[in-house]
Amino acid sequence: MKPFTYHAPTTVAEAVEMLDKYQSSCAVVAGGTDVVIELNERHKTPEHVISISKLDELRYVKEEDGMVKIGALTTFNDLENNPYVKEKLPALYETAIHVGSPQIRNLGTIGGNVVNASVAGDSPTTLVTLGASVVLRSAKGERIMTIEDFNKGPGNCAIRPDELMVEARFPVIGPDEAVGYFKIGKRKSLAIVVLAVSIYVKRTADNKVEDCRVVLGAVSKHPMRSPELEKLLKGKSLEAGVLYDTLPAFTDAVQAAIPTRPSVVYKREGVRGAARRCYDQILSQLGLA
Repeated sequence: MKPFTYHAPTTVAEAVEMLDKYQSSCAVVAGGTDVVIELNERHKTPEHVISISKLDELRYVKEEDGMVKIGALTTFNDLENNPYVKEKLPALYETAIHVGSPQIRNLGTIGGNVVNASVAGDSPTTLVTLGASVVLRSAKGERIMTIEDFNKGPGNCAIRPDELMVEARFPVIGPDEAVGYFKIGKRKSLAIVVLAVSIYVKRTADNKVEDCRVVLGAVSKHPMRSPELEKLLKGKSLEAGVLYDTLPAFTDAVQAAIPTRPSVVYKREGVRGAARRCYDQILSQLGLA
């Protein structure tokens, strides 16, 4: 590890002031589950390291003005143990409880998971499905952008060197809306995502799909919405048999996305089971199971 100057601001205002001053050579550390490894292995060699772990003002989950707002320093353990998340946001709860080990969930933050922009990141797939945006703050002001625009590819996002991600937010899920999430990993514990499926559905009064988002994780450089699958789902009756009939199309979507990768062999098979589990969750949430 290359020597660096360590900073530990106690307010967001202080943190963005430091980012503005040291932006030419600095790294931000939240839980440290990714960045500390990169520092140890010299994948990053900044002159300044800014720890934001003391910014308690960024630890929250709240519903406000029709939006669910989650502070960037909210850990996956916080999400797992939050009654609102467990009751109102079952897909996000499922995401949180399947992140790594208890130690990782205690340290890993939703903001760090998003900014790290790993192909195998857990929360970005669900956040895209929820229609989330990220809030970025700097000494110059604040920017809000959709997470789809924010994701640029493996290890690459649209955050600027002087910016701090302070929040993820998305519209409140209504009684006629539901979101499913299912992750496939190589092991039951400590597993990174090798394939994830998340599906959002809004229903009509006669229980048909009025609107939807279908997102595949770990089959592209970032979580990928599938316009073809969304077009296929719209107008379908929310019945298990009808929904299950669309499962072969998920295989086709994976095959088209990664036709030459060795992993396509198992991902094109596994995606059907993952999508089926999402459908089951959605039907249960809507009282149609």
